[in-house]
Amino acid sequence: MSEPQPRGAERDLYRDTWVRYLGYANEVGEAFRSLVPAAVVWLSYGVASSYVLADAIDKGKKAGENFLPLPQLD
Repeated sequence: MSEPQPRGAERDLYRDTWVRYLGYANEVGEAFRSLVPAAVVWLSYGVASSYVLADAIDKGKKAGENFLPLPQLD
C-alpha cells in the first residue's frame, strides 16, 4: 500500500485509486491467453497502453504548470 497522504495533498487519480490496476490489464490478458480469443489479449494491451498514455499526459501537464515562462529576448 502507498503511504498516507498529508492533509491538503492532491490525490493522484492514476496512482491512488483503483484506476492504477488498469495498467496491469495486459498481464491478465496474457495469463488467460490460452483460454480467450486473441482479440481479448490485444484488447488488454490496448487498455494498459491507454492507461500509460493518459498517466504520462497527466504528469506532463502537471510538470509543465510548475515551469516559469522563458524571458523574451529582444
